[in-house]
Parts: sequence; C-alpha cells; structure tokens
Amino acid sequence: TTPEHENLGAYSFVPFAVVLLMTIIFVIVWLPETKGTTPEELRDEIVRSLSTMLALSNDTSNANHSSSVGNPIDVEWRSAMDDLRRQEEEDMMRGTYNYGFQPIEPNGVAPRVAAESDWRTRVAGEPGM
Repeated sequence: TTPEHENLGAYSFVPFAVVLLMTIIFVIVWLPETKGTTPEELRDEIVRSLSTMLALSNDTSNANHSSSVGNPIDVEWRSAMDDLRRQEEEDMMRGTYNYGFQPIEPNGVAPRVAAESDWRTRVAGEPGM
C-alpha cells in the first residue's frame, strides 16, 4: 500500500473530492456563460479583453500574418521570422547566401570536394586555411 493510503485510510478519496470541488467552484465563478453566443461574438469578446491586457503589435507591413491578436508568443515568433527573412534577403543580395546544396556535376564526373571547411570561404572565393 502507499503512504497516502496508510495515512488517510478510508478517507483516501478526500484529495480527489477537494480537487473536484475546486474545479466546480472555478467553473461556476470564473467561466463565462456562452450559451446562445456565436463563435464570432466569443472571438470579439476575447479580443476586447486581451487588448486591454496585452500590447498589440504595430507591425502591419505584411498582411499575410495570422490573425492571432496580441499573443506575445506569436508577436515574438513573427518578429524573429521577419528578421530571419530580412537577413536571408540581405545575404542573397550580397551573394553570400548558403542555399544548402552542392552543385550538380555532369554524368561521369566525380563531384569535387571543396578544400575549404567553411561555406563562406567557398562563396567568397578565398583560399582555404
């Protein structure tokens, strides 16, 4: 037998009853009634309540972003992805972007193995170390 069963004996159901009672109180007191409410009305109400608590993103430069309004994780993720996209575009413009593949050699020719260990040195054309 477990120590909890030895200590509580016939009252081992009490911890579960307490959790159940706390759950019922939470549902009755804090959860809003949504009967007869459309999903759009619920979404609008959630957006209204969240907009007072969270700082909304001012980034409207890309209309393809998801409509998750004010979610800090989404805002941070969107910002990181935009920064990554900008960095990759800058690397492409400079000619230093690593596309992640080796050139295809003609049939019968063994692929060349670059002496350089760093892709930047291969792209820049600098001799290997």
